[in-house]
Amino acid sequence: MSAREAVSTSTNKKTSMKLKKTKAAQHALAIGSLAISMAGANAAVDTAYNANDVLLFGQNPTGTTGTDQVFVFSLGSTFDVFRDAATPGDASFGTTINLGNINTQLTSTYGADWTNLGSTVFFGAAGQNGSTSSLSSATSNQDYARTVYVTKPRTAAGTVGASNSASVALPGGTAAQSNLASNISGSNNSAIAAGQPGDAQIGDTTIDEQNPFSNGNPATAYGQLSQGVMGSISSTTYSLGGVNDIVLGLDLYRATPVLNASGWQNIEGISGVAAGQGYFLGTITLSSNGDVNFIAVPEPSTAALLAAGLVITLYGKRRRNVVS
Repeated sequence: MSAREAVSTSTNKKTSMKLKKTKAAQHALAIGSLAISMAGANAAVDTAYNANDVLLFGQNPTGTTGTDQVFVFSLGSTFDVFRDAATPGDASFGTTINLGNINTQLTSTYGADWTNLGSTVFFGAAGQNGSTSSLSSATSNQDYARTVYVTKPRTAAGTVGASNSASVALPGGTAAQSNLASNISGSNNSAIAAGQPGDAQIGDTTIDEQNPFSNGNPATAYGQLSQGVMGSISSTTYSLGGVNDIVLGLDLYRATPVLNASGWQNIEGISGVAAGQGYFLGTITLSSNGDVNFIAVPEPSTAALLAAGLVITLYGKRRRNVVS
């Protein structure tokens, strides 16, 4: 082989290697982006409340329209829609799930200008799965007894997959945990008679009693959660995870008791979440057109894949610079 042929062969090998690395990076990024976004996945609108559903509810305690009504909308199963949407390996992990549109019902309850009532209209969500008092280690749909799902309002748009809300101060002690779970379950069940979605008169459900207000702001909810679970809609909108015109974001947390040496003493999240803190599942959003979505947290392995793709891309660029 001549010197010229040797140089040509070496150049061809380097070019081929660069193409393979570039294609690998593009492939990794494409897979990661697909797994993280997949926006637009649809879930059937839950037209009838079930005992383990997460219930979205709204109040206008100091307003002039709908002050005597509680708005309710069942978002679907705690474990089928929400918990499993944030379980590593699940096919829908990291997706944005459309839960329906409630603009017609909100307009009927709070008026056509409901998006302009940011200082008085509040929304929150809560759900409960499993027994509310049992100390058994048995599970119901993989949730231990007294497992609760509660929201805290996002303070800003933030980033997809990361909470942007005050921490959930959950009670310790079996009695307090049972009280919290029972109050959530009982108040949600009291809303069964209301249409889905729709509203109920104050006093016809216990949602307003379990989610009181003080000086126009949410007070302790369900007798246990300081500062409540509700947040007011905003007069300005933002985008998050492919969802646009958001007027309210509610971070959803799952809290489940964990067996320890002292028994069932602390409501605790999974994956090393400290005692008394919930495990972040994703964000429930309400847009100005009435769309309700759930943005699940990205799968950790997907984030790692994206990072790997970025490393390969940077390596490819570095190699190109060296070769050229």
